[in-house]
Amino acid sequence: MKVNVEVITGTFIDAEVSENATVKELKERIATEVKLSVKRLILVVEDEEESRRLVKDDEDEMKLIDLGVKEDAHMYLFFKHPDLVYKEEKSQGRGDNASVEELSSEAESKRGNKEEDEDAKGEEKDIAMKNGEEEEKNGEETKDDDNVQDGKKKAREGENEMDIVS
Repeated sequence: MKVNVEVITGTFIDAEVSENATVKELKERIATEVKLSVKRLILVVEDEEESRRLVKDDEDEMKLIDLGVKEDAHMYLFFKHPDLVYKEEKSQGRGDNASVEELSSEAESKRGNKEEDEDAKGEEKDIAMKNGEEEEKNGEETKDDDNVQDGKKKAREGENEMDIVS
């Protein structure tokens, strides 16, 4: 039996499976084409009334015929995010071996930690500023620093003049 699978990316896969093939067998055939794990594949089948139905993970052992799939049936293929697959495996106690998909999720979390570190450094600077400490400027003064210093000097001179007048 030949089925047409429309991938979310816009490509089509014509898969040839036996009349008594299961959902899992079709997913295995598709997985080799799209080069992804069977666990990441989500199928939506169209039955004879042309209504669409999501095939659940626990239905992988069902026969395609029992789902209303016939010759030249049209299906849709979506993908689960690798993090979701990892969490599902971990919750079922099967997430011991690190796969390539898990490594990508670790890289994502490390990237998030880098941002957290930068936020923490920013908070440290804020605390230091509140405590009256100034950042080191490597010996360079800015125009703003000069203006502040000039303003303080003028204020002191103004106070001295007021003392003389009174």
